[in-house]
Amino acid sequence: MSRVLQILACAIALAPVGVHAQAPEGTQAQAPPSAIDPTKLGVSFDRVRMELTQPAPPKNGGLKIQETINVVAKAPPVLLWNPKTANLTSAAVPYGAPTQKDIMKLIVPKEFQNYPFDMNALMQWLMDHLNKKSE
Repeated sequence: MSRVLQILACAIALAPVGVHAQAPEGTQAQAPPSAIDPTKLGVSFDRVRMELTQPAPPKNGGLKIQETINVVAKAPPVLLWNPKTANLTSAAVPYGAPTQKDIMKLIVPKEFQNYPFDMNALMQWLMDHLNKKSE
């Protein structure tokens, strides 16, 4: 509601003020005679009236193209990747969603990324080796 009042206040503030000084009754100012003769302007008021009596064109009356073109041909095959070189069974699909490895490279800081060797395999080997010695 306050936005409506602000707009109304702006409209009132920007409206031209209709206050004029009043001239005494005996000395009213007459408009100066026009120096332009409207009969010599080359404008036909009858033509203007005739154009104004015609209805306005509709707003949605843009271009309406009603032509249909039939194209008959064999469509070329759409190749998203080269089938000879793409390995779709054991690698990431080209132009596909990121893999978990890609996401982990983005999220995990360099210091906390995987070691250069498999730590789980080393611990498993160590546990197996210690269990064999204890038997």
